[in-house]
Amino acid sequence: MRKFKEEARILDQENVALQTWRLRLLAPRIAAEARAGQFIMLQVREGQDPLLRRPLSFHRILPEEGVIEILYRVVGRGTWWLSRCEPGTRLSLLGPLGNGFRLPEKQASSIVVVAGGIGIAPLFELMTQLVAKNACSTPQGIHLFYGARSAAEFLPPQAFHDLEISIHWSTDDGSLGYHGFVTRLVDQIVLGQKLCPEMLYACGPLPMQYNLAKWVLAHGAPSQLSLESLMACGLGACLGCALPAPHPGGSDEDHYVHVCKDGPIFPAGSILWQKIRLYQTAPPLFLYS
Repeated sequence: MRKFKEEARILDQENVALQTWRLRLLAPRIAAEARAGQFIMLQVREGQDPLLRRPLSFHRILPEEGVIEILYRVVGRGTWWLSRCEPGTRLSLLGPLGNGFRLPEKQASSIVVVAGGIGIAPLFELMTQLVAKNACSTPQGIHLFYGARSAAEFLPPQAFHDLEISIHWSTDDGSLGYHGFVTRLVDQIVLGQKLCPEMLYACGPLPMQYNLAKWVLAHGAPSQLSLESLMACGLGACLGCALPAPHPGGSDEDHYVHVCKDGPIFPAGSILWQKIRLYQTAPPLFLYS
């Protein structure tokens, strides 16, 4: 997979939910190579403030138009500056980076997609491709479980109109859909309806992924989880995005994978989740910081 450093031009950006923006960029070289689940490292401004590039996943990929869309949430100085950029502004991008999602090799009867908050960002392009390639016998066989702290954080329902998938909403405060964590909703509906997902895709904060990993390992479901971690370079040089993993030789020696280089997509069983419990309460820092 080729990587490019490309000067992209902002076509437009729109505030689509609470502190959430959709950015359209003209970046034909990156758009031609990008896959759902991959990401770019974006330089918000020239100079040293902020110093580091921001990792942002592809929300939509439109290679025929040379366009990529990025969905991000304003959570700090860098993303605040980005939200102030006007159409015509040029931004330095490095990408596409990471491994991306794999589509099912044969048609499935049921696919589960789990999004936690801004974790919907890379999953939208994935679901678009799943529907376009008839990955399920019917679009309704793709079940999106979409959770957020409140209804104000969701993308508007009309954003999903063309997909015609089954959507299950949950909010921590009960303002829309199921009142509680999205992982509990997954358990309730998947087991209640006996969906037997032939693949589970997910993106969201590590606590959500931790619980999903336990769920899919207990039920023997195949999975592809887009993980979050500290990330400074996006190329595996800084080693800031390391996560504990089983040793490939089967020994008890410490071994780590790197979210930027080996991921960000991992099967549930490829991470030693019990070794990262202490970090569950840390703020998510990958994809939208």
